[in-house]
Amino acid sequence: MFSADRTFVICEQSQTHEGNIGLAKLLIRAASAAKADAVKFQTFSADELAVPSYKYYSLFKKLEWTAKQWKELIDECHCLGLKAMSDVFGLDSAKMLASVGIDAIKVHATDILNRPLLEELAGMDLPLLLSSGGSYLAEMKKAVKILRSRGKPDRPLVLMHGFQSYPTMIEHTNLLKMKHFGDQLGLFYGFADHIDGKHRQNFSLCAMAVGMGACVIEKHITINRALKMEDYESALDPVGFVDFVAKIRELDKAKGRPEDVLIPVEENYRKMTRKHVVALRLVSRGSVIVVGDVALKRAAVDAEPMNLECVLGKKALRDIAPHEAILAQDIT
Repeated sequence: MFSADRTFVICEQSQTHEGNIGLAKLLIRAASAAKADAVKFQTFSADELAVPSYKYYSLFKKLEWTAKQWKELIDECHCLGLKAMSDVFGLDSAKMLASVGIDAIKVHATDILNRPLLEELAGMDLPLLLSSGGSYLAEMKKAVKILRSRGKPDRPLVLMHGFQSYPTMIEHTNLLKMKHFGDQLGLFYGFADHIDGKHRQNFSLCAMAVGMGACVIEKHITINRALKMEDYESALDPVGFVDFVAKIRELDKAKGRPEDVLIPVEENYRKMTRKHVVALRLVSRGSVIVVGDVALKRAAVDAEPMNLECVLGKKALRDIAPHEAILAQDIT
């Protein structure tokens, strides 16, 4: 599902649908039109997430859906060629999502210390994303150890850097921490972007993350920013999301592969720009080539260039005219 050479783009709905299944489906279709890879939701019951006195408890109640409704949304994603993912906030939600065909689960930072939930997810063999927002490295290491304790050893587990502060200021993004945590934990890592949706760097920040090795980008979507629905602050509208994904795909073309190989156009560049050993004056057949006889200069020669050290002190096997390149077959 995740690889270093192609950025996996997650269209994050979060709670912007405000409990409206029809709106959630519209946003799924928008993600498909933008050619995203996945849609991510947040799945919970109010009682597994908060106590009744918590200020958003009534909102959480409003956003609860049944297993049948979740299956309906997951099937909609699958029909459009999208993966369906979700944050989970409790054991019941995790088990329910697994039963209705969720493709991957994200551990929200709020549950980084929730050992029962982590142990349940460890045994599911589903790809996992692990949020690092507001977490220390030591906490992350413990969570990774639990998540790796069961299931397939090669099961995808991706660190997701980022947090929501409605919106997150660019100076609070700290992308170096993303790479540091990813390297320390030995995980693929991604960036969950929460910058203001109208900020002039709302794409550039993700481009920077991709350049630093992020293989997953998560970006919020909303049906219309002007409506200021739930979680709109860092979201793009559907038209903006199409442009966003197209730009990410352009960046992917620049990634290439971590190989010591020259592609054909780079081979041509090498031939055109590398300097060859050329004679500065007539070098007679049988003479030993010395420093004053040669120099490195560009020349129209279809041969692998040599260093001066390969030529100096060698005997010429033919007469070599001034400005003529000296090739391997011209010397002893």
